[in-house]
Amino acid sequence: MGATKKMTKVLIIGGLGFIGNYLAKECLKKKFEVTILSKTKNKIKNIEDIKNSVKLIIKDVAEIDLEVKGFDYIFDLAGSTDNYSIIENEPYKDIQMNCTGTIALLEACKKHNPRARIIYASTFFVNGQVKKLPVTSDSPCSPRGLYGATKLAAEHFCKIYANIFGLDIVIARFTNVFGELENGENKKKAGFNYLINLAVKGEEIPVYEGGDYYRDYIYVTDVVDACILLAEKGIRNKIYYVGRGEFIKFKELIEILINETQSTSISIPSPEFHKKVGIRDFVCDNTPLREIGWKPKISIKEGIINTIKHYKKELKKN
Repeated sequence: MGATKKMTKVLIIGGLGFIGNYLAKECLKKKFEVTILSKTKNKIKNIEDIKNSVKLIIKDVAEIDLEVKGFDYIFDLAGSTDNYSIIENEPYKDIQMNCTGTIALLEACKKHNPRARIIYASTFFVNGQVKKLPVTSDSPCSPRGLYGATKLAAEHFCKIYANIFGLDIVIARFTNVFGELENGENKKKAGFNYLINLAVKGEEIPVYEGGDYYRDYIYVTDVVDACILLAEKGIRNKIYYVGRGEFIKFKELIEILINETQSTSISIPSPEFHKKVGIRDFVCDNTPLREIGWKPKISIKEGIINTIKHYKKELKKN
């Protein structure tokens, strides 16, 4: 008889969140042993259907230590999610979540699990306002807000620990992710989901500057596929953009939304703070990700329709 194949063990930090819960479910489908680490149980309903199949640890990643032992893959999806903390008198929140938390994870892996592959979830906000599209890992980074700045700092922490201590890290820069189970009431973090939710409720859709700018939106399950592929086949200590990489203007997404919901939109000026920290045009070059076998499975239109159906169900519940 042959030797029993070792089960792949994964730790998903931030696994109750929007992307994290989808990742947990997909890892279970792949017969991985899944542990979720979350700061709170606030989003426990996201894993209601799999809660008996995963191990859940409630702990702040800034205090992580022995919890990293024994895992093959560690997905770090924790961190702040928007640029607004600086104007809400919470500037240290970004530093605590993105910098302190990342250092804690790296220290824990250095001491207790240096062979683990870490997939660090970063963001296209590290680039800031770019002059040349599509953006590649060689494009300049000049973040415009604390969110992007602290995420870029965390990327550098990862590179430094990889260089000095030999940690195995892959950096995934997510573009605009949307889909079901995202909070449709939070326009700070999930602008497009917020607009989809408004349309479902029959409200007018306010669109900054009429949507005449490029955005790189990608459906959540395609992001999950990319994360798992990066764990299995990504090149050590390399940066990958996780986005569709297509030149699509935001107003084209709004047109799909209007056609599917019979809603209406109105063009409004961008708020002053958004002008200071926002990014006008963004499209990534996802060639390195495609070269290891990834391609998006869900079209923008299909993703919008799926999300509309989800919010309609939520509306009926209420």
